[in-house]
Amino acid sequence: MTVQCFEIIAHGQVQGVGFRYGTMQIATQLNITGSVQNLPNGTVKIIAEGNQNSLNKFISLIKKGPTPFSKVSKLEVRDLPTAQYQLFVIK
Repeated sequence: MTVQCFEIIAHGQVQGVGFRYGTMQIATQLNITGSVQNLPNGTVKIIAEGNQNSLNKFISLIKKGPTPFSKVSKLEVRDLPTAQYQLFVIK
């Protein structure tokens, strides 16, 4: 199975609402590795690496918001070279 890696920038109500922890839980369930971190401009950056099916499911779940309090207004997704991350971490 082909491994892909994406950088995902989440816009909306995504800081201070458990977004990073919820994202990590979803990534762990789907065997996705990478990281999630708050950015100074109020967005959240996610690096997600995994197989295509898992990544598609991951992106659709993030779009809905990984916690009841988060509201994602927009996701920017771009391809990155794979880096063979071992874990999914909160930065």
